[in-house]
Amino acid sequence: MGEDIKISVIIKTYNEQAGIAKTITSIRENLSNYSHEIIVADSLSSDDTQAIALEHGAKVATLVNGDERCCGVGHQLGYLHAQGEFLLLMDGDMELAPGFIEQGIAYLDTHRDYAGVAGMVEMDDAQSYEFKSRKQRIHKIYPVGDTSHLGGGGLYRRSAIEKIGYLTNRNLHAYEEAELGMRLKHAGYKLHRLAVPYFSHTSYDMSSIELMKYRWRSGYLFAAGELLKSAWGKPHFKDALLVVKNEAIFTLYLFLLAISILTFHAKIISIALLPLVAFFALKAIKNRSLRDALQSVVNLSVFSAGLIRGLSCRLKDPNQAPDNRLIKGEQQ
Repeated sequence: MGEDIKISVIIKTYNEQAGIAKTITSIRENLSNYSHEIIVADSLSSDDTQAIALEHGAKVATLVNGDERCCGVGHQLGYLHAQGEFLLLMDGDMELAPGFIEQGIAYLDTHRDYAGVAGMVEMDDAQSYEFKSRKQRIHKIYPVGDTSHLGGGGLYRRSAIEKIGYLTNRNLHAYEEAELGMRLKHAGYKLHRLAVPYFSHTSYDMSSIELMKYRWRSGYLFAAGELLKSAWGKPHFKDALLVVKNEAIFTLYLFLLAISILTFHAKIISIALLPLVAFFALKAIKNRSLRDALQSVVNLSVFSAGLIRGLSCRLKDPNQAPDNRLIKGEQQ
């Protein structure tokens, strides 16, 4: 580890040319008092993400094979080249908030049993149903205080990550931060979200249907199955099951519903449909929208299909590095 580097910032990217310059600039402005390095961990972008990152003085760690692309491989790719005492994880559409770094390091310096900290998240006005729903539940998704995982990234103690083998699981198309939190918990560490701003986030500019199609093509929706499969036989399997319990329960329900339909017995089918009708009604009343209720049912159905698909995915050893190369710009 490079003792002269205090913080390694790892920015996960894929086609983030619209925001990567702002992300790097916000980091430079807020880390001026700390020795640091910025590593853009790029999943082989087809736009100018890498070129812009290099122009702004960042190193670029890039995949060699596009089929390795997933959420979990990004930060792990950057970790392979990081030298700092602390690891700051971000995405290429985020901007770091002033003051977080100072308070984050102070907290970790005085709480040695904590492996990482994050802060509060600010989201823009979302367009799709999912992101609108996420914004409504933002305090549940990013709860202040001790937490099981740091969704949205965070500041981690490198020594804690070294004890658990790898940073993020290169197989996972989502839930990589949750899986990291599980492994840290079973290694005896805790995580905390401070009541201070951490970053602002830009939502996807897609309709709900477009976003769903994109997430299926990218493999994002397979993550629940991948998480369960990767955790099977490990101490954190129960934790993994709790994280995807909604998808797992709905998948089981759809399986039972399909069996009831195959009976061709009207009464059995009617009884089997009652939970679905009740769920739809409660969602419609809560959101005051039949459209949102229908979207909830569709979302859960697609996530359930993704869970089944994810269980069939072939997993690689998360401790083994993907093929990659490091690019350094002229400013380095």
